[in-house]
Amino acid sequence: FWRNMFSWQIARNLSARLSPYPRIQRRTMTKDLYETLQSAKSSTRFTTSELESLYQNFSRRTHGDAHLNLASFQEQMATLGYTDLVFTSRAFDAFDTNRDGSVDFKEFATGMSILVRGSGDDKYKFAFNMWDTDHDGAINKEEFASLLTLSQGVSIEKEMLDQIWAGADLDADGLINLEECKKGIASHQIVSPVPDMDIGASTGVRDLCSILGERMTLKPDTTFINEGEEITHVYLVVSGTVVLTRKGIHIKDTKHGDLFGAEALLNMKSSWTVTAKTDSKLVRIDVRDLTPLTFHSHSAAVELTENLLTGLMTTYNDMTMLSIKEQVLGLDTEWHHARADGLAKVSLYYHSLGKNGKLEITATKQIGTAEDLSVAYSPGVAEPCLAIKANPHTAYDYTAKGHLVGVVSNGTAVLGLGNIGAAASKPVMEGKAVLFKKFGGVDAFDIELDCPDPEKFIDMVVALGPTFGGINIEDVKAPECFYIEKEAQRRSNIPIMHDDQHGTAIIAGAGLLNALKLVKKDIGDIKVVVSGCGAAGFTCAKYFISLGVKRENLIAVDIKGVVYKGREDITGLSSYLAEVASDTPKRTLKEAIVGADVFLGVSAPKLLTPEMLLSMANDPLVFALANPTPEISYDLARKTRSDVIMATGRSDFPNQINNVCAFPYIFRGALDCRASQINEAIKQACTKAIADIAFSDKDLFGPDYIIPKPFDKRLKVEVSAAVAQAAMDSGVARIQLDMLQYRDDLQD
Repeated sequence: FWRNMFSWQIARNLSARLSPYPRIQRRTMTKDLYETLQSAKSSTRFTTSELESLYQNFSRRTHGDAHLNLASFQEQMATLGYTDLVFTSRAFDAFDTNRDGSVDFKEFATGMSILVRGSGDDKYKFAFNMWDTDHDGAINKEEFASLLTLSQGVSIEKEMLDQIWAGADLDADGLINLEECKKGIASHQIVSPVPDMDIGASTGVRDLCSILGERMTLKPDTTFINEGEEITHVYLVVSGTVVLTRKGIHIKDTKHGDLFGAEALLNMKSSWTVTAKTDSKLVRIDVRDLTPLTFHSHSAAVELTENLLTGLMTTYNDMTMLSIKEQVLGLDTEWHHARADGLAKVSLYYHSLGKNGKLEITATKQIGTAEDLSVAYSPGVAEPCLAIKANPHTAYDYTAKGHLVGVVSNGTAVLGLGNIGAAASKPVMEGKAVLFKKFGGVDAFDIELDCPDPEKFIDMVVALGPTFGGINIEDVKAPECFYIEKEAQRRSNIPIMHDDQHGTAIIAGAGLLNALKLVKKDIGDIKVVVSGCGAAGFTCAKYFISLGVKRENLIAVDIKGVVYKGREDITGLSSYLAEVASDTPKRTLKEAIVGADVFLGVSAPKLLTPEMLLSMANDPLVFALANPTPEISYDLARKTRSDVIMATGRSDFPNQINNVCAFPYIFRGALDCRASQINEAIKQACTKAIADIAFSDKDLFGPDYIIPKPFDKRLKVEVSAAVAQAAMDSGVARIQLDMLQYRDDLQD
C-alpha cells in the first residue's frame, strides 16, 4: 500500500512541477482520499482517476460534507442534468443502500455508475429499488402506477395501467418481484424509470458529461462569457444556438453538439463574447475536473479535449478568413497576439495530451496464449527467419517490411526552424509518421540520427535497408541533402526519397499544369522565376524543366541574387547551382520578375512586393510557399491584381501546396509493387494524377481550386495506382499488380 502511495505521490508532484499550465497541475492525494476512492472503486465501473474527479465535484458542491441529505442530493443531481424532483427523490432512495437517510460518496459513486454505465442486472435492480418505495422487496400496483407515470411523463389511464400490469405481473400474485421487473424491462413490457442522457456526443463523452457536467439553461440574449474574461469551464451545446462575437463582429454560430471554451484548458482569457441566441441548453465542465483525467489517458477525456482544441483551431481559422475577406480585425493587435499565443499553447497541450507524443506500436497478430507466444517468438519464429535467409525477398511476406517506411532526419533543416538538432526534430518526424498512416495506410517509424556528417548519415540510412520497405529522408539541409539522397539510393535496393525536395516539386508541378490550363498558356512558352535555391526551390526548378519549361526561360534567384553563369561563388558545395544557372544580364529578383508568367517562392517572407507583381505578365501565377508567412500575402496579391492565380503553403488559403497530397501515396504505390527506387517516371505520374483529380471537378475547377484538398479520398486510389503503374512500366517494380484489383483494394 505505502509503496503504491509513494509512487503515486511522486508522479503527481512531478507532474505538477513539469506542467506548463497552472490549472492542469494534478491534485495531491491524501491517504484518506486514496482509501475513499479505493472503497468506491470496488463497487463501480469508474477508474480511480474518474472517481477522483467525481469526488472533487461532489465535495466542492457540497462544501466537503461526507453525506448528502435529500435536499443537497437533489441539488447535486440537478447540476448533472437530473432536475425532476420526483425522479431524484426516488433515486435518493435507490442510492441510499444502507437506509440511513443519507448518501455518502461510495453510495453516490455506485449510483452514478449505474446511471451512467449500468447495464443488465445492475440497472434492473436500480429501477426495481426506485419502484419499491416501501423497501419491502416487491412492487405493488400503487408504486408501479406512480413511477410509471413519472417515466412516461403523463398520467396512465386505468385500462392501460391494468393492461401493462398484467403483462408485468407474470405470476398474477398482485406483486412484481425483481425477476419479473427484469423480464418486463428487457421485453419492453414496462419502461425503465432510469433516463438516458442525450447531449449529442459520443457515448464516452456523454458518460463523462454525466459524471462531471453541470447543466445550464439560457434565455435568448443571455451573455455568459465576456471577451477578455478568465474562464474556468468548457462547454458543450445540447440544444439551441449560441453565438460568438468579438468587438461586436459576428464570428460564428454554434449548434447541437458543438464545443467551446478550450481557452480554459490553456489558462487563457476568452477571445470572444458568448451569448445565447435562442433558448439554449448547455453542459459545462470545470477544467479542474477534466484535466486530471486527460493526464491519466482517460479515453473520453482525451477525446473531449482533442475536440475542444480542434474547435478552437477552427474558430481561429474562421476569424482569419473573416479578417481577409471582410477586411475586419486587421488592426486588432490583441486578437493577433492572442491567436499566436493560443496556437503555441494548443500545440504544446496537444503533444502532452494523454499518452505523450503521437505514436504507439500495436500488435497485428493474436498473442493471448502460450501457444500464440510460441509461434510469435521462440521456437516458432525460427521458420520465417530461415525462409528469409534462403530468399531475402520473402521478408515482404513474413514481416512488416512491405508496409513500413523509415522517416529519417538529422535535424539540420527543420521546417522554418533551421538546424535545431536531431532530438528537437522528433515531434516533426513523429508527425510525418502519423501522416503516412493517416493518409496512405502506411506504417512508419521515426528515426532521428545525431549525425550531421553526410557520409556517416548515408552509411546509417543504407544500413537500415533490411528493416524498411522505403525510407523518407526529412529535414536535412542543402546542399548536403542532394548528395545524401543520390548516394543512399545508389547503394540501396529500396526506394529512398527526400520529400522536402520532391514532394514540393510534385505538388507545385500539378498546380502549374492546371493553372496553365486556366490561363491558356503553353508550358514551353512561359517564363518562370524561382526564388530560393534550397532543397525545395532547386528541385522545383529542375522539375519544372522536366515537365516542359524551357531551360532558357527559367531564372533562379537565391539570397545573393540571380543564379547566373559565371557567378564566382558557384563552386565547391554550391556547385550544384550550375544546373540552374542562367545566361542573363539580370542580377536581382526585381529585374528577373519583369514579364515573368510564373513566380515560385520557397524563400523568405514578403520578398515579392506589389510593384514586382504588377510587372509580371498577364494572368500571372504566384506560388508563394514560404511558411508561415509567404513571399506575398494572399489578400495583398489579390488586392494588387485581380487576374493573379495564387497558391501558398498554408491551409487557410485556397490552393495549398501541401506535400501530404503526394508522399503517403508515392510510398503506398512503391511499397505495394516492391519498387526499388522512385524515379522520374513515378514523380511525373504522381503529378499528373494529382492534377487530373482537381481538373475533373468541373464545378470547382478554377483560380481558387487548382490542387485537390489534402483530405480528398481520391488521392489514395488515383496517386497510388499511378505510382505503381509507372514503377511497373519503367522497370523498377519487383512484382506485377493486377491494376483493376489493386484499385479495388485501395478503395476498400
